[in-house]
Amino acid sequence: MYARKYLSLAFLFVFVVAGLAQESGATLTPEMLVQLEFVSGVTMAPDGEHIAYILNKPRALDEKPGPRWTELWVASVEGKLRRFTSSAYRTASDPQWSPDGRRIAFRSKRFDSKEHTQVYVISLDGGEAVRLTDSESSVRLFRWSPDGKWIAYVAAEPKTKEEKEAEKKGRDWTEVDKHYKHLRLWLVDPATKEARRLIEKDVSVWSLEWSPDSRQLVVQASPTPKTDDSYMFKRLYTVSVDDGKLKPLTETEGKLGPMAWSPDGRNIAFLAGVDRSDPSLGGLFVVPAAGGKARNLLAGYEGTPAWVGWLDNQTLAFTAVEATILTFNAIPAAGGEISRILSGNTGFYAVSFSKDRSRFACAASAYNHPNELFWAERKQGRLVRLTDSNPELRNVRFAKQEEIRWSARDGLEITGLLMKPLDYKPGRRYPLIVQVHGGPESAYVDAWTTTYTRWTQLLAARGYVVFMPNYRGSTGRGVAYAKADHKDMAGKEFDDVLDGIDFLIEHGPVDAERVGIGGWSYGGYFSAWGATRHSPRFKAAVMGAGISNWHSFMGTTDIPYEEAYVHWDLWCYDEPELCWDRSPVAHIRNAQTPTLVVHGASDLRVPVGQGWEMYTALKIKGVPTELVIYPREPHGLRETAHQLDVIQRALAWFDRYVKGEEGGTD
Repeated sequence: MYARKYLSLAFLFVFVVAGLAQESGATLTPEMLVQLEFVSGVTMAPDGEHIAYILNKPRALDEKPGPRWTELWVASVEGKLRRFTSSAYRTASDPQWSPDGRRIAFRSKRFDSKEHTQVYVISLDGGEAVRLTDSESSVRLFRWSPDGKWIAYVAAEPKTKEEKEAEKKGRDWTEVDKHYKHLRLWLVDPATKEARRLIEKDVSVWSLEWSPDSRQLVVQASPTPKTDDSYMFKRLYTVSVDDGKLKPLTETEGKLGPMAWSPDGRNIAFLAGVDRSDPSLGGLFVVPAAGGKARNLLAGYEGTPAWVGWLDNQTLAFTAVEATILTFNAIPAAGGEISRILSGNTGFYAVSFSKDRSRFACAASAYNHPNELFWAERKQGRLVRLTDSNPELRNVRFAKQEEIRWSARDGLEITGLLMKPLDYKPGRRYPLIVQVHGGPESAYVDAWTTTYTRWTQLLAARGYVVFMPNYRGSTGRGVAYAKADHKDMAGKEFDDVLDGIDFLIEHGPVDAERVGIGGWSYGGYFSAWGATRHSPRFKAAVMGAGISNWHSFMGTTDIPYEEAYVHWDLWCYDEPELCWDRSPVAHIRNAQTPTLVVHGASDLRVPVGQGWEMYTALKIKGVPTELVIYPREPHGLRETAHQLDVIQRALAWFDRYVKGEEGGTD
């Protein structure tokens, strides 16, 4: 009935742990979820013997509100772990090794950093971290040159003395689209700490990589520092360390992603949209470093690349999403057949190689643990796990997830993940929650899927079937699939979801009378759409930071061009009837689905007014609804107490209105 599952040999050991946990009877709880730690920022030393990484730790509920604490750690490939940043300095990110492998640079905000994030360096032997930069605004990214002589970093222009004086006197109004604070590129000498600005032209730099000879960089730059520019209007340039002049590298249109120089410095590989309307990074391109026309090596590929690097001057490595699995692949730089570096589902999106490319390290997850630190000998093809950040998970029972495929009403094959109730018994019918991903340029993969916006394991533990559809418009199935919702938002792509529900009702364990829907961002939009246009199908909805009115959204979001170019592929100002028809509030007369609306007060991506519009319309209509607004929060919630509250409210909402348990459960 269901399509095959994919399992990497790398994770065989987790099933032994999971099997032992079956005896304990413990299940994942909301309180446990928000306190989980995870690994990020993995980078392998040049000699492949050590790995620097960031351990992300939640704040306790009784601590001052704020984002997670982040600590710098170093692991040896033999498994020895050392923490390098003191608990007194609880921010660290973006670790990078010096070319000789004896020091680690990282970004941090410390007592001596003038309230800004600066670059620090610490010896592999330990000791105190030393500040390298003295930027008047926070360093946003940096790269250490291969010869070790420079660190290139990006920081926004600081406020001028006149601007600071004006603020003190209350003359601090904002003139929109004027007086930009560009993201400037700087070079600092690690030995002398002397810094100089490299590019004088008024552009903002979003990404950079050094050439192997340390004589130039490839950068992604845009005309303004606006968020929309970071998505849609970046272009590729090379810049010489000597004169700082920008030289166009190649013509691109649309989104840009990771970049990498070939070891000999003759070519540059990069991920990018195949055209302006590509919602994601559908192509892997190679271009001569001297400039010219770029070649797409993945034309027609039924997957979506996520990261790119070089194995040697003739061969590229890349990771990708393919339907519901993550893959690690190689392809000739001249184009040709794709081969697997690791077989099966890898659980990771990016890797960091040793200098000779014989070893790599990564942060990988599985259905029963968030990201942990792994490394591998490339030719052996077996991942070795080095960290166990959440030992309490050994005693937790997890529901397994499996790939499913079904035919949409127009015949297109759709993929997704299914998670059965933890104590599933064949022959019984269970309530269903449709857990919708955002984007829509995203996809569910067979890895860790449970977060404060995705309640998958928590729902399965409470007796729900959890359905995670990768409807058309999702990544992982190629460019054509990702574009298949253009000019038709919530049209055929939502039909894909409804067809998947019908498939599960006919062939699976789902009770047709007990179906709920929830999600965040575009998933919140789908939830609002289900609660209005298709209200008879859903007993409850949770709308997290979702869109309720495309017209008001288009004029208030910080990404209007991205919405028009890669999501709608049209301007709502030109197609007002269509955009209004696809707005949930346009169908409020149909609404009968109890809807919980949750939103961050400082959300610029989907402004909080979208939540207010949905709540007000439902309230006037007399449909059960609640609106909860979280102060200080942007498009995603950062504070532990807020994350926990969202989870508890969502679960209680579904229990009350899908299961019919009056009052829900906490």
